Amino acid sequence: MSVWRVIWRSLAVLILLALIAAAITWAMREDIARNYADAEIKRRGIPARYQITEIGPSRQRLEKISLGDPTNPDLAADWAEIITTTGFSGVSVRMIRAGGVRLKGRLEGDRVTLGSLDKLLPPPSDKPFALPDFRVELSDARLRLDTPYGPVGARFDGGGNIATSLKGKLAALMPDAALDPKCTASGLSAYLDISTNSRRISAKGPVRARAANCAGVDVSFPQAQIDLVTDERFARVDSDIAAETKLLHTSGASLRAARATGRVTYADGTFKGDGNASVTGFSPDATVLNKAAMLMRRADSTPVAPLGESLVKAILALKSGSNAQGRFSIDGNAKTGAIMVDGVAAQSASGAVLRLMPQSSAKIVWPSGDSTIDGGLTLAGGGFPSTAVRFDKARALSGVATISPLSAGGTRLALTPVRFSFAKGGAAFATTALFDGTLGGGQVRGLLVPIAVRGGALVGDCITVGLSSYTIANLAITPLKTNVCLRGGQATAGPLNISARLGDSPLSLAFKSARYATVTGAFVADGLAVRLGDAKRLTALDIAAIDGIYKNGSAAGRFSGAAGQIGNVPLLLSEVGGNWAFASQVLTIKGGLRVADAAKNPRYLPLISDDVALSLADNRITATGTLREPFSKTAISNVTITHDLKRSTGRAILDVPGLNFGQALQPERLTGVTLGVIANVQGSIAGRGEINWTENGVTSTGGFRTDNLDFAAAFGPVTGLKGEITLSDLLGLTTPAGQNVTIGSINPGIAVIDGKIRYRLLPDLKLEIEGGRWPFAGGELILVPSILDLNQAAERRLTFRVQGLDAALFVQQMAFDNIAVTGKFDGLLPMVFDQNGGRIEGGVLTVRESGGTLSYIGDVTNAELGRFSKLAFDALKSIRYKKLSLELNGALDGEMVTVVRFNGVNQLPLAQTKNFFLKQFNEIPFLFNITIKAPFRGLFSMVRSFNDPSIFIPRGLQALPPPPPPTPPVQTKESETVR
Repeated sequence: MSVWRVIWRSLAVLILLALIAAAITWAMREDIARNYADAEIKRRGIPARYQITEIGPSRQRLEKISLGDPTNPDLAADWAEIITTTGFSGVSVRMIRAGGVRLKGRLEGDRVTLGSLDKLLPPPSDKPFALPDFRVELSDARLRLDTPYGPVGARFDGGGNIATSLKGKLAALMPDAALDPKCTASGLSAYLDISTNSRRISAKGPVRARAANCAGVDVSFPQAQIDLVTDERFARVDSDIAAETKLLHTSGASLRAARATGRVTYADGTFKGDGNASVTGFSPDATVLNKAAMLMRRADSTPVAPLGESLVKAILALKSGSNAQGRFSIDGNAKTGAIMVDGVAAQSASGAVLRLMPQSSAKIVWPSGDSTIDGGLTLAGGGFPSTAVRFDKARALSGVATISPLSAGGTRLALTPVRFSFAKGGAAFATTALFDGTLGGGQVRGLLVPIAVRGGALVGDCITVGLSSYTIANLAITPLKTNVCLRGGQATAGPLNISARLGDSPLSLAFKSARYATVTGAFVADGLAVRLGDAKRLTALDIAAIDGIYKNGSAAGRFSGAAGQIGNVPLLLSEVGGNWAFASQVLTIKGGLRVADAAKNPRYLPLISDDVALSLADNRITATGTLREPFSKTAISNVTITHDLKRSTGRAILDVPGLNFGQALQPERLTGVTLGVIANVQGSIAGRGEINWTENGVTSTGGFRTDNLDFAAAFGPVTGLKGEITLSDLLGLTTPAGQNVTIGSINPGIAVIDGKIRYRLLPDLKLEIEGGRWPFAGGELILVPSILDLNQAAERRLTFRVQGLDAALFVQQMAFDNIAVTGKFDGLLPMVFDQNGGRIEGGVLTVRESGGTLSYIGDVTNAELGRFSKLAFDALKSIRYKKLSLELNGALDGEMVTVVRFNGVNQLPLAQTKNFFLKQFNEIPFLFNITIKAPFRGLFSMVRSFNDPSIFIPRGLQALPPPPPPTPPVQTKESETVR
């Protein structure tokens, strides 16, 4: 039996309490009329106890009436009177009056049983039920009805013709009601005015309960004011209802009050009705709101965090409560049916308003509980975006939602119309999101992301993502599009080319591929290429691989295989790799790199560093590290770099506290400029360099000094070099004019000491010698101004001028004990240096006009000399010359060809000889032409071979008659081979 049918039948029992008592009496009316009551009761086998206190022709009175079990009677009454009338048709009952009636019954299935009293009821018949047509007057008539849903107690007071004019009051109580396990009520009561008119029954009054719970909905103090009319068969019931409740609460919402008014008709087992309803103080449950807020707060670590916080505030503001009103209609029966609502409008105290659109309605079907909406609804205000939802007619809870853009804290999210559906397989929706806001520490505009979800999972593997612009610091990325594929919790993108600007400089970013794990936050990118600036000042950086983990707004990882060049700075970076981290808007890098000269002919050899530390914060890059020579790992320079991204300006400081040259490190390990020029360097240098760059270019300066530097050069060993160099272009190796060094000594074969050189470095590895001077044998050795090409393969020329060389001092310095020379010499020594070493080309030394003397006072060996040889040898013992020149050509570290030309007059008699012929040559001129081939560094020691001049004599006496065959040459232990 359905719940609704039971309710209506129970209500009918309550309403007809008086009628039941009257019907029992009416069933006995004929017997009473004939004074056969006692006999009839006994005949029907009903235990009965009563007292007949009065029997008259038209009135019979019974008292202390008890029918049924004496200990628990089915009917009891204090008294009852039956008023009869006698006519031509016999005796009939005109009125029944009773007081203190107590009746018990039980609801079993579709019928009500009254225990033993059922024997007094007329037998079932096919005739429709009809109200008795006689009067009753009942006072304190009560009924207890036991039902499967709980006991019902009722009281009726009133009277009148049952079919046409009955009036009375009915009070009914049901302490506990359980229509089914999911629907219960307590303290159920009804206080109704009952009346009949033309066989129609009316009931009007309040029906209340203390509390009720149906399907998890708790209701406190529900009540309804009913005004119903039904026919005597209860085939049709028309009722006006005004219902309300003081408090309603479910697991997801609560309200302070609800009210509904309307008209309901029950006919042929079907309910139909309509009316209006209103709700006051409606609020989603705090737990539900808090869970929704927690869901929104999951966006705290995402770019949409400001929007999530805005929605959190809007959601939590719903706790303040809402009011709602609308219209409803009902159509159905106890098994199936539907409730339709329209004109719904809900207003929250926070300002949020939810409405059903005009011509829209919602439908709830029982018993399935399915719901549909025909039309749409809108939401606006209270911090929520303006939203319009239109539902499909053909599908339950599916449609399209149009949501206005969300904006908060500089973040904006716009969604294209969202297509959605809710089904047993889960929710599904599809849209495209357009995002503006903060992303990765920068500002993104027009980030376009298609989104399609079904059952909590994304639909499809790949999507096309685009953006209009992205700026971070002074980096601005221009529009781009790329494909992103999602497989197995991993997002893959690439290849991707990005065009951007850094400040006023163009920037391009490209990578071959990138992968991102959506669960762990791990990512990997390969083949990253960065290009910054125009072609004239391009900064390039290529990174083979970079990986890391992004979590809670921070990231960290490793990178390797990076190489590149910074703008106009002529340095190549390679083998760059290490660790990186990004947290609190600060990027830090720690690792190593290799630095090389970018020039076509490198001026510097590569250096390495294994302790580079770089940070990027507030648009400023700061880096430090120590540059080392790759093989010896000797520390060359401490480097500090700063770069302002906004201004595109920066500076690098190169600090050389003390660089020591020796066995472990030689200059050729640092620069090829010195290769073939100097070697075996001993000593140290110190100084500082500075490189500055702006959008307009790069400048660099530096200053370095040495207090004592020794080295070997192509022209001889150098010791005691001191000086300081100021570089106007550190990277280009250029200086201002007037750089000075002092040299303790240079020894190309003879020691030259205490020299000074003035020079400058020109672009393209050119050395300008502005001049140089050395004191030399009473005169000076002057380095003639010239320009040298320091490139390794270049030819370098130096010219030394000999001025005022005092031959006597020179011979003394050279310790030539057997020679005495006078005279002053001037001349030039042009020198050429290349990859094959150094040489003299066209060197000439010439005695001044005053001439000089040359005397050989050494001993002659015991070799046998010829006649003319003896003559020449004796002449050299004291000769005065007017002209003497030396012509030098040859390698400094190889064979030197020296031509000695001089002439003079013997100042002393020739050797005391008895040879008359030789005595004839006193006071006559001599002409010497001597060619010497010997290593340069042994050249001046060859002068000592003058004590064995026999090798010169044949050349000096070319004008004389041929001498006898020469004897073997004479050579002392101090002499070298002369050819």
